[in-house]
Amino acid sequence: MFGLRALYGLSPSSIRLPLNERESIDSGQVCVTIDPDADPSCNVGLIDYERGKLTVRYGGQLVFPGLYELVIGGRFDPGLLHPVRGVATDDCTLTSDLSGWRADGRLQFLPGSIWAGAHGY
Repeated sequence: MFGLRALYGLSPSSIRLPLNERESIDSGQVCVTIDPDADPSCNVGLIDYERGKLTVRYGGQLVFPGLYELVIGGRFDPGLLHPVRGVATDDCTLTSDLSGWRADGRLQFLPGSIWAGAHGY
């Protein structure tokens, strides 16, 4: 078992970001970072060398610059500027030489986040 700290990521480009059933916007470059206030069950990983499996659970905060444009335009509540919080779980298969892995992940948005309760496939 191991802990995770100081991870961050930036998207290479913008994505279409749904606001509701009818509207979406360009997100701008998305920034993701470890959530320092995440539940203690987050930001940990577990390696099972015998089975060649790796499971990692991240608590993260995501920032979408496109939401800033909506708030500045006066169309939406300034609360949209709070970081979106979520928990991602990656179930990974290690390569035979242990030099890498293939991850299948899922993301759950936490209550209070703009997409809390959203479903996907």
